[in-house]
Amino acid sequence: MSFSYSGSPILRSVNLRLEKAEIHALVGENGAGKSSLFKSIMGIISPSDGEIIFFDQRIHGLSVREILGKGISMIHQELMLIPELSVAENIYLGRENSAGGHMSLAAIQRSVQALFDRFGLDIPVDVKVKELSIARQQIVEIMRSVSQEAKLILMDEPTSSLTDGEIQFFTRLIRDLKEAGVGILFTSHKMEEIFEFADVVSVLRDGEMIGTYRTNEIDAHVLVEKMVGRELKDFYPKADVEVGEPILDVENVGLSGVFQGINFQVRAGEVLGLAGLVGAGRTDIGQSIFGIRPYTSGEIRYLGKRFEAKHPSEALEAGMAYLGEDRKELGIIPEMSIRENMTLGLMRMFQKMQAILFQAEKKATEDNSDALRIRMAHSGQKIQELSGGNQQKVLFGRMLLNMPNLLILDEPTRGIDVVSKFDIYSLILELKKAGKGILLISSDMTELLEMSDRVVVISKGSQRGELSKQEASPARVLQLALHA
Repeated sequence: MSFSYSGSPILRSVNLRLEKAEIHALVGENGAGKSSLFKSIMGIISPSDGEIIFFDQRIHGLSVREILGKGISMIHQELMLIPELSVAENIYLGRENSAGGHMSLAAIQRSVQALFDRFGLDIPVDVKVKELSIARQQIVEIMRSVSQEAKLILMDEPTSSLTDGEIQFFTRLIRDLKEAGVGILFTSHKMEEIFEFADVVSVLRDGEMIGTYRTNEIDAHVLVEKMVGRELKDFYPKADVEVGEPILDVENVGLSGVFQGINFQVRAGEVLGLAGLVGAGRTDIGQSIFGIRPYTSGEIRYLGKRFEAKHPSEALEAGMAYLGEDRKELGIIPEMSIRENMTLGLMRMFQKMQAILFQAEKKATEDNSDALRIRMAHSGQKIQELSGGNQQKVLFGRMLLNMPNLLILDEPTRGIDVVSKFDIYSLILELKKAGKGILLISSDMTELLEMSDRVVVISKGSQRGELSKQEASPARVLQLALHA
C-alpha cells in the first residue's frame, strides 16, 4: 500500500500482515508514516495504491462508519471523548438505537457497568468524562472499543497518559482481549513496553517498511538501529566530564503545603536526577527554583549568590532555563511559527531601539535548527505541524539561545520518538561537557539512572535520600520513593 500527500510520498509500498489474536507493535520515529498507516486502515485517508484486506474482505474505499461496522476501531492519542457526557454515554455514543430500539440511559449504564465489572474496573459510569483524570479517560476510550466487540483495535501511544498502576490494568486488558481473539496493532516509543506486550514488531522508516520481527528474536538495541538506519554504539552516550563548582545550592527549601526540607547541589558539568513517584513534588521543586511557584522557606544560592525568582523572567535574566513536562501547556504556542516559538521570551536579543531585527532572529533560529537536527520545511512553519520530537527540540533551541548556566529539564523525552530521545541525550552530554549544570526530572527510571551523575529521591514532598551513580539502582530508588 502507498499513500502520497500533495505529490509527496508518505507511505511507499508498505506490506503489513496481522494475524488473529496477535499483539503487533508498529515502531518508527515521528514522521515515519505510522499515523498515515493507521488512518488508511480506518478509512480516514485513501491509499493512492494497493489494497487493505480484513478477514478476506477488501475494505479499501469504505467509510469510517463502515469500517467500524466491520470490527476495526482506533484509540487515538488525542482523546476523542465528549467531556460533558457521562462515561456510559461516551461508550455508547452513536449506538443508542443499535439494538432495534432506543436504549434508555439506565439501560446503557447497566450495560457499561456489567462491562466494567467484567474487567474489574472501578470508574463510575454516571460521572461526566471531564471529571476524570486523563489516564482514566484513556481507559474509557479503550473500553469503548471493547464494548463494540472489535476484532482489531488500533492503539496510538495507548499508555502515554497512564500511571504505573493503570499500565498494569492495561497489560491485563490487552492480554484478555488477545485470549478473546482480538488483534491489537499499537504504536509506542517505549522499548520496554514493546517487548512486554507485543508478539511481533514492525519497523517503519521514512514511509517504508524495513521489516517485521518476532520480539523474542530481536533486542532493543538492534530494533533502534533499524529505526534510525545507522549503528548506535551507546543509546545513552557517556563521557568523563570534570565536575566544577556548585552552580545551584538548594538549602532547606520548602513551598507551603507542597514540599519541605529540600537540600541539594547542582554542580558545573553534572546531571543531578530528581526521582520520585507521580505527585511526590519533583515538578513543584523545579518550578519553585525557576520562579513559577516561588518557594516560601529556606534559601537558594545561584552562582554563589542568594537567589529568589519571583517570576520566570527573573530566572531567564539570571541565566537559567526551564523545560516543562507538558510542552503543549507550558512550552509551545501551536499557532505560532517555529521561529516565534524558539525566540519566545527572548526578543530582547533581537531588538534595536523599538525595531525587531528579523533577519538576526531568523538566522539564530535556523542555525539552532540545523545544530539540533530539527526536521522542518522552514522557520516560518507553524510549530504544530512538527512531530513531538521536533517540537521538543525547538524548546531546547529556545533554552540554548539564552546561553544558560543551569537547565531544569522536566520529563524532557516524554512522548517523543526514539531517535529524538537519542538526539536529546547527546545534547545533554554536550551541555555537561560545556560546564552547564542540569537538574533532570524524569519518570523514566532507565533514563534517570543512565543520564544522572547523582540522584535525589523525593517522596510525598520530602527528601528521602541522595544516591551516587554507583549506589543508584531501580530497587534502591523505589525503596526510597515508597518511604512513608
